[in-house]
Amino acid sequence: MADTYKILLVGLEDPEKAIAEPLLATAGRTVQTADDPAEAEALAKDFEPQLVFMRVPGTADALPALGRMQRITGQAPMVLLADNPSVALTLDLWHHGAADLITLPLTAQALEGSLSRFTGEPPVPAPKEPTGVGARLRYLDAAGKEHWVGIIPPRFTIGRSSDNDLVLPQMNISRAHAEILVEGEQYTLRDLGSRHGTLVNGTRIDRVRLADGDRIQLGGQHGQALTFHPGDLLQSLLSRSEVGSQAGLSIRGFREMGLLLGVVRALSSIPLLDDLLSLVVDTAIELTGAERGFIMLQEQDGSLSFRCARNNNKQPLDGTSFKTSRRVPNEVFETGRRVAINDLDLGEQDEHSSTRQLGVRSIVCVPLRYWAYHDAGSNSTTGKVETIGVLYVDSPSIAERLSETQLDALDTLATEAAMAIYNARLYKESQEKRKMDEELAIAREIQQSLLPPAHRALPYVQAFSQNLPCREVGGDYFDYFELPGGRLGFTLGDVAGKGMPAALLTSMIQGLFAAQAQLDLPLPLLISNVNKSLAQRGPGNRFVTLFFGVLDAEGNFTYTNAGHNPPYVVGRDGSLCTLTEGGMVLGLFNQAAYESKTVRLSPGDHLVLFTDGVIEARNLAGEEYGEERLCALLKGHARSCAADVLSAIQNNVTEFSAGAPQHDDITMMVLGFREPPIET
Repeated sequence: MADTYKILLVGLEDPEKAIAEPLLATAGRTVQTADDPAEAEALAKDFEPQLVFMRVPGTADALPALGRMQRITGQAPMVLLADNPSVALTLDLWHHGAADLITLPLTAQALEGSLSRFTGEPPVPAPKEPTGVGARLRYLDAAGKEHWVGIIPPRFTIGRSSDNDLVLPQMNISRAHAEILVEGEQYTLRDLGSRHGTLVNGTRIDRVRLADGDRIQLGGQHGQALTFHPGDLLQSLLSRSEVGSQAGLSIRGFREMGLLLGVVRALSSIPLLDDLLSLVVDTAIELTGAERGFIMLQEQDGSLSFRCARNNNKQPLDGTSFKTSRRVPNEVFETGRRVAINDLDLGEQDEHSSTRQLGVRSIVCVPLRYWAYHDAGSNSTTGKVETIGVLYVDSPSIAERLSETQLDALDTLATEAAMAIYNARLYKESQEKRKMDEELAIAREIQQSLLPPAHRALPYVQAFSQNLPCREVGGDYFDYFELPGGRLGFTLGDVAGKGMPAALLTSMIQGLFAAQAQLDLPLPLLISNVNKSLAQRGPGNRFVTLFFGVLDAEGNFTYTNAGHNPPYVVGRDGSLCTLTEGGMVLGLFNQAAYESKTVRLSPGDHLVLFTDGVIEARNLAGEEYGEERLCALLKGHARSCAADVLSAIQNNVTEFSAGAPQHDDITMMVLGFREPPIET
């Protein structure tokens, strides 16, 4: 430092001069003041300042003011004082060459801290001053716009009423909802008897002392969320990762802050994981001056594996360059604590011997972790720090000792990166799910197209069917077959299970029956052939319940029931007869034997077939629809046409299970013998 350190103050108001001038004008320093840039230009010709403190507006007008003063003072570092600058302006000021930023109102502590970064002198403890805005709340409004609100001592009120310090219009927030009491450096949040409550980090509170990063929710679990940050806006911006004090650290260096803000902004817009990892590693190398950087992520078996490796030229490293320490990353991942080693040779000889043999001399490694919230029920959530990997940089030479600012910056980068990696994984999963959903939608369309039209009419019979899978595709199946002699064959089956596996087996069954039905075999032989094919070619752990029947114009109805829910013959007098003759389910034993039976239908009789999804449909209370309700409905519609009977079953089951999820496929078929044709 020169014998006399020259400092120029530009544009400071009288209260700010009263703080700055006596603090800065100590032994070895000379201070000059200028009311505006024009006066500063005149002073600078002879004074040649080595450090400039300039007050600028908290708007875009600050940029030309900065540029003009840079032309006047040359290479002197520029420390700006601004009133509540936005994140975008802060970043722009850094890109345009500002060396530091102090948010107003000015405090002696902030001024001394900024000065120490340029003079190398330790900060002098500042005298206690009248308390101003010492902490802030960050929140997003309904439009997604970010807001930072200063907490004004000694009492800061929040609510829906217009006389609060912070007015939030949501209806689930009470008129006088909560208050923050300030006593010295302590901030206490107190609920004011609000209707829907106040939560801090997922737990409902009456009164609690706030800590950096605490997440406040007003109006219940899904109410307005705010994040508490002590310190000035600069500190708040750099702890906006919204993790608890276990994972978040503050940053003081303006250069590091600007670099981090740029990266944080970029991370939020990068959906691809590989691009995101490259940006994080490049930034870590730039922050630390390292020669290589790596990200290692946790695999399903708990081990760490390399996911990104870069050099200080922002180029990817190939696999031959991956030789590095494994002990340090594993230690950091297990303990959650960073490790910074400037010279491996200064440690114990055996402690890092294998790493030294690789030519590595300096290492910095920090955990990738974020604060994860989990729903715990009863209007509360629980949270914990999740560690997903490590961010590691090293060099083959002895590194300069990193400042706490650089280490804190690396910690903050790792925290933001961990959350971004988590979000990128969610994005990838959502894309994969979207692709799967599209494929399932196509599969559903194909499966539905393979089924016959729901209505089949012959001169003596009207048949109506409906298939409602509980997922995109299902394991229920129905079909019609026109047989020699004007007969109608029909079948309805249910594959054990749901979803895609059941749907694939259903397609196989459909093909088998389409081939066998054309042979016009006796029903026991037809069913036996299908059973053998399923037992020999099927997966072995799946079975099928199935009903197959053949009806002729005289009312002769021959059927075989292979372990299926017994269909009903419904007479016009309301009588019910179950159809049970047949054998066991299909697909388990290839030597199973089957029988058939013939019954005679009278004009106006109905045949009602259904899968177990009908009678096992549940309501919100967990009760099943049951056969008793079905039988009562069928008796009440004994003289209805087949189409109306099917519609009545569907409507009654839907009404019974209203609000409850469908847990099984539902398929129904109703045939009316000797009914008049349905008008269309």
